[in-house]
Parts: sequence; structure tokens; C-alpha cells
Amino acid sequence: MLLSHNQPEYTPEARQLRIQGDVVLRVTITTNGTMIVHNVIHGLGHGLDESAMKSAPTYKFKPATQNGQPVDYTTNIIIKFQTA
Repeated sequence: MLLSHNQPEYTPEARQLRIQGDVVLRVTITTNGTMIVHNVIHGLGHGLDESAMKSAPTYKFKPATQNGQPVDYTTNIIIKFQTA
């Protein structure tokens, strides 16, 4: 469950070109709710992949649990970029 996050920054180039879409990142959510970014699964280019990777660690999650104990959880997340 997502608790909080910062919006990723649009790059001037991407804004000028009106690039919109999703950046998909492979991440691990740790037992303390922080995120470790492993790599970009699907990117948009024009600096948006890097912006998504930079903003991802600001996302705070409620950790996953197994048998009542917090566990690391690896998954894909989607960071949306929309100019509107």
C-alpha cells in the first residue's frame, strides 16, 4: 500500500515534445517500506526514465508481510507522466 510519494519531474524536452505515458520500473519494497530501483522495464526516453528512477525512492509503502512479519517484495511499478 502506497503511503506517500513525490511527483516525478517532467524534463523541458519531454514537456516541449508533449511526451506522455508510463515508465515501468522493477523495484524491491523493503521491510521498512522504502524502495530500491533495479532497472527500467519500459521507458519513455527524453529524460523521463531518469526522472522516474530519481523520484521512485521517495515513494513510501506499508511493507508486505508474510506470517505477520515484514518481508522484502520485488515487483514492477508504473510511474505515469501526463502533461494535462
